[in-house]
Amino acid sequence: MSEQLAKLAEITKLARLLNVENPHDLDFLLDLPHESLRAFREQVTERLFDADAARLKRVAAASKLVPVAISAKAARHAFGPRLCASIAGMLEPSRGVAIAEQLPTPFLAETAVQLDPRRAASLISAMPPRVIAEVAKQLLQRDDHVTMGRFVGVLPDPSLRAAAPVMGDADLLRIGFLLEEKSRLDNMVDIISDRLPGIVRAAHENDLWAQAIDLFDNVGPHNKGRIGDIAASLGDAVLEGLIHAVDRLEAWDALLPVTRAMSRESLEVFTQHPAVHRESTLTAILDVALNRGLWLDLLPLAAQLPCAQREFIAARVAQEPAERMGELIREADAADEWESLIPIAMAMSDDDRRRMAALPVMQDPNVLLNVLTTCAQHDLWTDTLPLVASLPDTAIPVLASYLDDLTDQQIMSAVNAAARGEHIEALINLALAQDSQGRRRVLELIDGMDNVDDVVAALTEETPQKVWDALVERRDEIPDALRDRLARQAVNTDHADIAGSLATERSGLG
Repeated sequence: MSEQLAKLAEITKLARLLNVENPHDLDFLLDLPHESLRAFREQVTERLFDADAARLKRVAAASKLVPVAISAKAARHAFGPRLCASIAGMLEPSRGVAIAEQLPTPFLAETAVQLDPRRAASLISAMPPRVIAEVAKQLLQRDDHVTMGRFVGVLPDPSLRAAAPVMGDADLLRIGFLLEEKSRLDNMVDIISDRLPGIVRAAHENDLWAQAIDLFDNVGPHNKGRIGDIAASLGDAVLEGLIHAVDRLEAWDALLPVTRAMSRESLEVFTQHPAVHRESTLTAILDVALNRGLWLDLLPLAAQLPCAQREFIAARVAQEPAERMGELIREADAADEWESLIPIAMAMSDDDRRRMAALPVMQDPNVLLNVLTTCAQHDLWTDTLPLVASLPDTAIPVLASYLDDLTDQQIMSAVNAAARGEHIEALINLALAQDSQGRRRVLELIDGMDNVDDVVAALTEETPQKVWDALVERRDEIPDALRDRLARQAVNTDHADIAGSLATERSGLG
């Protein structure tokens, strides 16, 4: 939970308990952890309710001796809301309900203000949903979201469903923010799920982003994704308001997990918003991700950013010490996040990518297998081949041994990506590092491709000599037609000696 938001909620509830009209008068307490503020508030509550416990128990016992109608009359005219609130939890639930049903709603609402729901949970659960809804309506007419926040956490589902229609969208945000039992938020969201678009709009229109961000922070992954998708669908102005509020409240630790739970389409909308592209915003996101254990939440967002912003992220990640970078790669590998990490590696400078590729973790056979598998499944060859080119020579045979597991179509996708992206050297080195059977398979696939001439043409004057030498070394495994094409390309690139070594007798180039 975002610490800043938790403190704001605690200050608001403490102000109510202490009868402080303006919660900002307690802002001097914001330097304390929210756990300390909550502990203090609970201690004050205990003192208030335990101060005269023995006398209150006698009053509760005496109420059993008279008819319900008389108890209700005494409650209203003799005891008053405060005393009734103090003894409510001491009554048998059935009797408490019977008394409550004979009391006017305004009196019940005032009693609720004074009540500690934890001490009267059984009575509240037994209360008819109709009564709960009437009291909720009365409290909301007073804008008493603090009391509602204390009660919603202990309401059974039927009562919550009955009360939900009397709560406006902004009310729901304020109540959720002040909710004592945040673990109930998912259940609450499920009950009012059809109202989520209106709730997000209310956050924007009423400047209730702090309350909305707290909601994002405290629901589970499913509801994070659902609310995040809705926010992304409501237009640029809503996203601008959300991002600005997160920056202002320093609450990226609350929003990053939401972005990870979004659908791919919604995340793309989010990452294309100009407000995310500011360097100050990207820096805040990176600081939270790298320092507060949210690295895995950062990865999907970073992978969807435009090139310039992804390069900014990649450069910052590359500044991490080698040991720390290795840990980050391990974490991403364990979470099967190579689909997001590969584009970040591609966005690194050549030097940074080589430094990443040289880390011990990048020579782990299991890691290399995961890289290749992810690349093949998601057709990420254009982004992956530069990383392959940066790997130490010792890692290439290990990676090459896994090419056998790829389909013919995946191999041909790799070949096409290499030819288009000027990464033919990396592909040839990888393909020729296989055993003889694997080499023959790749070479035969290339020979049979409709665009084989385009693939061969990717070998240029800048192609290193060692690539040509490797082809000559394996010439007996190369199909004749492909050998002759390679020989002609060698002539075209001023490698006449190579042409003579590659050409077959029928080519006339030998």
